[in-house]
Amino acid sequence: MPVPAEVPESVWPAVEELMTAHFRCRQFARGTVDVRTQVNGILHRLRTGCLWDELPARYGSWTLAKDRQNTWFKKGFWPVLVNHLNLLGGSSPVRRESLVPPFEVVVGIAGGASGT
Repeated sequence: MPVPAEVPESVWPAVEELMTAHFRCRQFARGTVDVRTQVNGILHRLRTGCLWDELPARYGSWTLAKDRQNTWFKKGFWPVLVNHLNLLGGSSPVRRESLVPPFEVVVGIAGGASGT
């Protein structure tokens, strides 16, 4: 699934409306880092393939962003949000790193045996 671009401030009211409709009440605590910043951090991680603890500090606490994504995924909201943002355009494919470096296996027979 493509990963949406960062959510610009102009689009954020529509995203908040989607959240409010999905959760029926506001379940997003305002802390030192706002929800939009955390969402953008999660999307950055998905686009770049960085590990959670490599998430740039400008996105706030990586543990809070990870918890938010996991909670929204369990409640079924994360796919709804991603699909909504993908409809707006600007998405890119998920970056996947190879877990094992490429290697080549060569098989041969050493020292032929002479038959009688």
